[in-house]
Amino acid sequence: MFGKKKENRVINVGGQSIELQPKPKKGVGSLFGKPKRDQPKSPAPNTQFNEQQTSSQVNAAIEMDSGMLGKAAPNPANKSNMSKWHIYLAGVAAKHKGLEEALRDQGIKGTVYAFIQRMILASLMLAMIIAIAIGTFMVHAGIALPIAGMLGFVVGFAMYFMFFNMFLNFPRHKSKGNAKNIERDILFAVRDMIISLRSGMPLFNAIVSISTGYGDASLEFSKIVQKVQLGMPLSEAIDITIDESKSNSFKRVMLQASVSIKAGADVVSSLQSIIDQLSQERVIELRRYGQRLNAIAMFYMLFGVILPSMGIAVVTILTTFISLFTVTPTVLDATLVGIAFLQIIFLQLIRSSRPVFSM
Repeated sequence: MFGKKKENRVINVGGQSIELQPKPKKGVGSLFGKPKRDQPKSPAPNTQFNEQQTSSQVNAAIEMDSGMLGKAAPNPANKSNMSKWHIYLAGVAAKHKGLEEALRDQGIKGTVYAFIQRMILASLMLAMIIAIAIGTFMVHAGIALPIAGMLGFVVGFAMYFMFFNMFLNFPRHKSKGNAKNIERDILFAVRDMIISLRSGMPLFNAIVSISTGYGDASLEFSKIVQKVQLGMPLSEAIDITIDESKSNSFKRVMLQASVSIKAGADVVSSLQSIIDQLSQERVIELRRYGQRLNAIAMFYMLFGVILPSMGIAVVTILTTFISLFTVTPTVLDATLVGIAFLQIIFLQLIRSSRPVFSM
């Protein structure tokens, strides 16, 4: 009755057996006040450590188990308890390092792994639809069913990877587009803020006044206003918004304002100096765009206007003397499609090289 040893309790969490250590009694281990040999001399610290270790093991096992069910993200560090599917998701997430931040900027809820799973499913469905459509069209065109199925599978396989990469890169491209929209109106917003500060308005009230009316630039200033209204100091709210923003101009402007607030310097003069620098940089960028545009216009006139018109005329004349090939309406239609495709390429090149900001 006195010598009966109490067995430790064992629980099973997530396929792992965890042995819970018994809590030692407060008092004496033996009958005469001497501790037993198999018990530690200082039970309280060891007991606390064992309880903390056990609870951490239980929480880790629960998180791992819920991650395998899709409720949480898998832990890439613990690959021994992960399936090949979760290892694949972790590898894809590691290749796209800025994906999590881009999802947070776009307000997309859920983990990176859940987003990757959704994009895999969407890409697979689109690729299957395209593969089936191409295979069906080839079968109706008279191609044998095995060859049509193989070609449809190859095209669908290629389309799957194309759609998957496009969907994964979309949030980052969207974040870059938002940064360009902020660059478009940031100078006008800051100039309005400088006018308000010179009229005697406090900095926070000036930021509130430009938190609407300037597009995506006003959204960045409204983030500062929301943080301050929640009880955060103005300088701290500005620093946090700077870290979250993707616009370099916004970061430079508000970093100068934050430094001036902390140093007790004049905010208006510092903002005016940074605005002058940004204006000079944009003038230089416009001059560079003009130089690039001259080169693009020259190549456009050569390959988009002169070469197609004169080339078709010369080829038509040569085919009357040399029977290399015959100019048929099908050839002319294919040439027209190629010229239209070339026009789209040049227009897209001009559009992508154009600055998006306003002066």
